[in-house]
Amino acid sequence: MLVKDAIALMEELAPKSLAEKWDNVGLLVGDRNAEVTKILFALDAVDEVIDEAADIGAQLIITHHPLIFKGAGSVSTDTALGRRIIKLIKNNISLYSAHTNFDIAEGGTNSVLAQLLGLTDTEGLVPSGDAFLGKVGSLPHPMTLRTLAELIMQKTGAPALNITGDADKTVNRVGLCTGSGADRDFMLAAKQKGCDAYITGDVKYHEAQFAADIDLALIDATHYYTESIAIPYLCKYISEKCTADCAVTKVKGESFKTVTQETLKL
Repeated sequence: MLVKDAIALMEELAPKSLAEKWDNVGLLVGDRNAEVTKILFALDAVDEVIDEAADIGAQLIITHHPLIFKGAGSVSTDTALGRRIIKLIKNNISLYSAHTNFDIAEGGTNSVLAQLLGLTDTEGLVPSGDAFLGKVGSLPHPMTLRTLAELIMQKTGAPALNITGDADKTVNRVGLCTGSGADRDFMLAAKQKGCDAYITGDVKYHEAQFAADIDLALIDATHYYTESIAIPYLCKYISEKCTADCAVTKVKGESFKTVTQETLKL
């Protein structure tokens, strides 16, 4: 198959038209007509992922986060971005990214998290064009905020979470937005749609205060762990529709490390 064949499969799942206007999605580096026998899937095209792709002989990397987000003034070894682009080109590796279009698409990041939590009666959270960003749904059965937090850690692999609200509060209906969704309008939308709790990442101090003010339990499951869960599902989806070998990166790309007073003593 060719790069453009893999792109066609990606855009059946997550059409570029779904992407937010500020976003940069699609083929960011490479040749549409290059042959592909192996594809590597990852959240980010960090150096270790590009090296892994070269080591396993992948000709295409498909990521969620775009490597090139804002205009690159130059491509040189003077910057990390430039070095990564050059490394991709030297190794004949193309790079395709599906970002907010994959967040919004049915089968994308928000759908995967909702599915893992067993949400039913789902609907969109906030309008985005003709679709919705985020999900709202009911848990399989009412549970405490504490139990919901434990479920999220189990399903996402997150080692720790930040929460606001009474840990013993009963939660039935949940809103979620993977990645960075701690916008006040998103939280208000979740509250207006009857949510007892809202799950997202990248929550700041004053945003947590706002959630407390409107009596909405808030769970920060981090940007990385709310989105990395979708990469294996994306790999499986594409692998079932193409002739190339598909693999999920073995690189753990979380930038933060969770430490406590106890672990710092080790």
